[in-house]
Amino acid sequence: MSQATEPLHTVTATHADETGTDLVDYCARPKCRTEFRQSAGRGRRRDYCSETCRRIADKEYKQAKATVEHFERLAERSRHDVRAFGRAADELDSTSDVSADVAVERAKGAIERARAVLRFAGDSGDAYATELRALSESIEPALRLLR
Repeated sequence: MSQATEPLHTVTATHADETGTDLVDYCARPKCRTEFRQSAGRGRRRDYCSETCRRIADKEYKQAKATVEHFERLAERSRHDVRAFGRAADELDSTSDVSADVAVERAKGAIERARAVLRFAGDSGDAYATELRALSESIEPALRLLR
């Protein structure tokens, strides 16, 4: 291999380069934001300054997504703990207009409180417990559909 070899990827001037219509862009990876140039012509636009940066961005995205999922689980656990007290802050103001998501969360909280009361009541033949059990059993399937 004593001969000089040409690189696999050679950069050649394009019509866009010659006319000065290349566009300045910035890497889409938040920790990079390196300036790079891309052709104003046809073809797929690059989002990242390099393939390495694209791979790093993908890895960082997956890590960030896992972090968000972790904290969403913790937040849901905390919401459950608050519901157990029977007085969630968003349930105190029942006069305001609420979104469907808030209404579903309130209903979930009410069902969880009803379950707690029914566990406390046990198998008593109390009319109130019987009515609460019937109400809870009729609403739970509808809530499962909304989850």
